[in-house]
Amino acid sequence: MQYYVEPIGASFDKKARDLLTATLNDRAQQGYELHTVFQVSEPGCLGTAPSSTYLAVYRKQD
Repeated sequence: MQYYVEPIGASFDKKARDLLTATLNDRAQQGYELHTVFQVSEPGCLGTAPSSTYLAVYRKQD
């Protein structure tokens, strides 16, 4: 089994949802299936406050 992890952001306006839909379709064409989504904190740049984002985890059977 193979895994692929990518950030998908934390703000989901219409444009972001359309982009997420395209990303999910693209990963499906590559043989990946969405496995899970979880929230993580990213360190801020130059000492700024950390921000949150979501990571999508896809899996593909070998």
